[in-house]
Amino acid sequence: MVDYGDAYYPLYEDNDKKIVPSGRYTAMITDLSISENVIFGDYIADVFKPEYTIDKKEHPPYDGYSVIDNGIFRYKKIDNCLYEHRKNWGYAQFLSIMELRKEGGEGGQLPFLHLNDIKNATVLIDVFMKKFTNDLDSEISYPVARLIQLENKAPVPF
Repeated sequence: MVDYGDAYYPLYEDNDKKIVPSGRYTAMITDLSISENVIFGDYIADVFKPEYTIDKKEHPPYDGYSVIDNGIFRYKKIDNCLYEHRKNWGYAQFLSIMELRKEGGEGGQLPFLHLNDIKNATVLIDVFMKKFTNDLDSEISYPVARLIQLENKAPVPF
């Protein structure tokens, strides 16, 4: 017999949770979620979502608060899937901002992104509200971030 485990959903949403309002913030990259081989129609991509923790010195009201990136897509050339290299412009831009591309950076293979490549880097981000209507016709909105500039590179792990 298969054990599917317990799954719960809160009856009431936490409406008292403080969210980071739209704006530009200094933050540190503290985590990275990766979803590999996500299908988008006839395309396949790896989706990277860095987590940015707001700088408490620059923005004291948001001490300890984090925002997740809207998503950085690395489209891949895999059998039976369409591929257009220009769809990787956002991923290439992220790598360039983080100074992770080889000198020249005009083309070539785009490396896979790992947390240790970016962890503890200080960056400038724009936070904005992502809004959509879900399958139940409810309006959903939550803050997401987009990388703007690298302030200080991630320390080299040894």
